[in-house]
Amino acid sequence: MVLKRLFTAIGVTAAALALSLTATTSAAAAPADAPTPVKSRIESAAVPDTAVEQRTCRARFSQGVNQRLKADATSTILGIIPADTWVQASCTRVAGGEYNACGLASDFWMEVYWNGNWGHSVWSCVKDWEYTS
Repeated sequence: MVLKRLFTAIGVTAAALALSLTATTSAAAAPADAPTPVKSRIESAAVPDTAVEQRTCRARFSQGVNQRLKADATSTILGIIPADTWVQASCTRVAGGEYNACGLASDFWMEVYWNGNWGHSVWSCVKDWEYTS
């Protein structure tokens, strides 16, 4: 009887150890380079934290793309950004409605400033993107 309890205790301890190692390994295996989508600057009226370094970016697209009011393929079109035209852009991508563009299916969008308006354009057509400050 004592032996049975001893082996049961060893088995429970081994199972707990195996589960803790599995949980740690799964968390460590998560991709670190995938950016977390952030709430759109257009939808947020919050004042930015001045302690955080503010960055500005620009982008250009491989083909002419629609600039839309919201990050959705059915949203109002504000204009068409011609291919290879540099535009002021957000430094992060945002999640939105799904679309097919430039040979890819995605739901990531980029906020862009074009013709005096902030709007959204498809992330999959971004040809070049860079920090400007």
